[in-house]
Amino acid sequence: MRVQIVNVGAEPGRTDAVLVGRLTESFGEWLARDRAVAANAKVRAVRPDPVKGAMSGDFVEWLNLVVSGSFSTAALVYAHRTFRASLPPRVRQGVRMVVECNGARIEVEHGTDEDAIRIALALAGSSPEQSTPADPAPAPGVSPAADAGR
Repeated sequence: MRVQIVNVGAEPGRTDAVLVGRLTESFGEWLARDRAVAANAKVRAVRPDPVKGAMSGDFVEWLNLVVSGSFSTAALVYAHRTFRASLPPRVRQGVRMVVECNGARIEVEHGTDEDAIRIALALAGSSPEQSTPADPAPAPGVSPAADAGR
């Protein structure tokens, strides 16, 4: 699983690579200090390959998280929520956590229970979009026709 902190600018879809790198690196340090996350995940900063002749390639592009079976996606979401709350208001409003795992890309803004579920489903290899069935099954012993009248 890889994680990145992005800051959506005033213009739709605009991000600043240096700010993203700083925020992602700071979040990596935050995760390393968070006992609930660090106990079950190894966090490694991924820096882009240096470009020949470029002045900088120093910023953190992504965080790789190698997680154990007892890893809590809720702890990750809560860590993002508390990290985001610690930022200055002008930065906080645009900050999102992006999680990529098993081909899924999940963007987390406020850090809700539903976000933790979507990340858990991605870790399990399920599609986060399929997390809630369109028609829930009726209660045991209740026919679908009787259930529809509720």
